[in-house]
Amino acid sequence: MKINKRVLFVCAVIIAAAVTFWSGSRYPSLDQKAIMGGSAALEDPLAFEASIQIQPNHGTVERVVYTTINWIETNLEGMAFGLVIGACLLTLIGMVRVRGHRNGFVNTLIGVTIGTPLGVCVNCSAPVAKGMHDGGARLETTLATMFSSPTLNIVVLTMLFSMFPLYLTAIKLTLTLTFILIIVPLLSRWVFVEERLPTYDDTVCAVSPTQFAASDESILSAMGGAMLALLRNLGYLVIRTVPLMLLAGLLGATVANVIPLPVLVDYEAGFLAVTAVALVGIFLPVPVAFDVVLVAVLISAGAPVIYSMTLLFTLGVFSIYPFFIVWRTISPRVAVVVTVVLVVMGIAGGYIAEGIYQAELQDMMEFLEQES
Repeated sequence: MKINKRVLFVCAVIIAAAVTFWSGSRYPSLDQKAIMGGSAALEDPLAFEASIQIQPNHGTVERVVYTTINWIETNLEGMAFGLVIGACLLTLIGMVRVRGHRNGFVNTLIGVTIGTPLGVCVNCSAPVAKGMHDGGARLETTLATMFSSPTLNIVVLTMLFSMFPLYLTAIKLTLTLTFILIIVPLLSRWVFVEERLPTYDDTVCAVSPTQFAASDESILSAMGGAMLALLRNLGYLVIRTVPLMLLAGLLGATVANVIPLPVLVDYEAGFLAVTAVALVGIFLPVPVAFDVVLVAVLISAGAPVIYSMTLLFTLGVFSIYPFFIVWRTISPRVAVVVTVVLVVMGIAGGYIAEGIYQAELQDMMEFLEQES
């Protein structure tokens, strides 16, 4: 059987980009954050490190501008990686005839397999999801890839188990796995019926599924053709995602400075307050593992469990940037429904955690009374 040399070249680019990013930046950085745990410094409302330090005397406009710049610098490497991988997948998927399985749950597992090792935040995985969708990947695979990258990474999971009480970690993982493995394929099958259909369009992709059926071309010709396709698709993704990235960073910086989470969680816990925390959490475009570290810091500072659990689920799983990408690339319905479901699940998780905490507190009080 003849092998498509262009497919092999694109796969080689994916492997090279992944190894370079993972070994040189992503996993060393995540390992460092895992070691520091809840003591990791948060120098900016949307970033671990800040090249421009925000001072107490800075006004709101200055804070927003500086936070936006810090956010862009924090996400620069991850976003570049996401754009490259997105362009590769857009090219690669367009070269093959089979782009998914009839079973939505199988497609979801494929997406989890792709997304889990990526090690990037949901913002940086959004261009990857766009590339997959525009290449013709199944909706379940596209969404599962985007959601699993920031939530199911092995380092992030290790941080969860080492930094939080077991019941909070269990709630977080149960909600995450339920959403990705069950709710996403069910929504795709029963709600996102039109969006679930293959969406390949050869006016968007640089290659078509049948363009390279013959694989007797020379190696140099295959490399040249594949590289041209990659560059064209990379330019396509840059034009359609980078402006939205800048807008999302500005909006996220505005919300983070106008409604700071540490201040928001000081309010008395009520349904409206918990809903507000969930909405802010789902809105903010934070880096990978930022949610884990921030919530650990808030818990250490005495934040109520109901707020902490709500943020632990909603902060980092989605944000305004992938919302924009999903809205424009797939459909407004998918963007809105996914957001609503995640907010509701975050609120529910907060109340479940609060119930368990109060039950444990009551048991401890009764035990102390018996001992005395």
